[in-house]
Amino acid sequence: MIEIKNVNWVNLEDKKIEVKDISLHSEDKIEIDGRGKFLMPGLADMHTHITPASAKHYLYSGVTTVRNTGGNYELLNMIDGVSPKVYATYRFIDGEPGLWGPSSYGNISTNNIDTALAGVEELHKQGAKFIKVYGNIQEDVLEAVVKKSSELNLEVAADLLHTKSIDSLKAAAYGVKWLEHASSIVHSLYPDYNTQISAEEFERISQSEVDEERLTAVLTHLREKEVKIVPTLSLYRHLAEGRTFNPSELEKSKQMKLLDEDKVFTVNNQFNAIESRINDDFRRRQKWEYEQVKAITAKYLEIGGEVYIGTDAPAGTWVYPGLSMIEELHEIKFFNLNAFDILKKATVEAKAVTGEDYGYLLLNGNPIEQFENILDINTVFVGGKSFKHSEIANHIIEAEEMMRMFEEVEKKYEIL
Repeated sequence: MIEIKNVNWVNLEDKKIEVKDISLHSEDKIEIDGRGKFLMPGLADMHTHITPASAKHYLYSGVTTVRNTGGNYELLNMIDGVSPKVYATYRFIDGEPGLWGPSSYGNISTNNIDTALAGVEELHKQGAKFIKVYGNIQEDVLEAVVKKSSELNLEVAADLLHTKSIDSLKAAAYGVKWLEHASSIVHSLYPDYNTQISAEEFERISQSEVDEERLTAVLTHLREKEVKIVPTLSLYRHLAEGRTFNPSELEKSKQMKLLDEDKVFTVNNQFNAIESRINDDFRRRQKWEYEQVKAITAKYLEIGGEVYIGTDAPAGTWVYPGLSMIEELHEIKFFNLNAFDILKKATVEAKAVTGEDYGYLLLNGNPIEQFENILDINTVFVGGKSFKHSEIANHIIEAEEMMRMFEEVEKKYEIL
């Protein structure tokens, strides 16, 4: 048991900070003087893609649980002990042609129902917590995947950003329970919209005002179908605006410095490559989608829909593992929630889905005063273990073994 004495406990349920002694689950027997420090539950990123190389960066920014929304079973099992709890699915199911190419170590691209159902069985045997489908999936395949998943007590999550035929209402009718990126709701509001339309057609649609009655009707139906959304607003914003952080202090944080100096997890190379291919037309479309998803999220919260906080790190551009959760917390401020409610959503409510992680953060500053104080970490507790902030920073990944395993996995799925 870890005993923390006289700490400022951030009580998210009762919306107050109280000085008290806290006992944390652990096999170790440690007593910590908590005077002048703050203790809160660890954050949960409800849409991200963790890897062995990125795992420590989540902990370093105070994320103690991740909901991994796509990846590879063998590679995720290589993650070492300096890691958040991982609540995962693995290969996602897409149609043909696959948006990420043909079937590989990270995806199953097929228009064949039997192949897709074999993928569901594979994921179930691997212990996936849910099934994820992607934007080119065909309707008959989606219907079969949801039915099979339901028989296995697995919910289906959908990233339908690039769909041309399955809007949110169709997805909900088939039984999809999670809309990642709040995707395909825009398609329900603007039936002629998809991400492949011409510049002229986009210009016409983008000049239209959203029909408030339609917005309310669509979202009320989704709420009645118990659909959850994860808006990933900072993803949209970075694709629209580039490398602009909110708050700007993140640029000079310890976490950014560690990311910049990491020789194994070289995510900036990926971001720079993507950034170089983004044109003004793409940014305009992302800006419009960003504003649409903000309006959707605001209304869904207003009518009592379930909204979860996630980042999609390290997808797109400048969305960093762990660190971008602070940006996403600031995005949620737009919806007039107070700091206690936002942090409750990012911790307690999220872990009601993913399960308890025994994750807590011992902080040097008050996270209610400003979310950036979450980054001023003394100690991270997760799964009965404790990590000093410096320990996490100094942790070394076995890069050669990781690369060897990656090459083996890649070859395995090429053969399949």
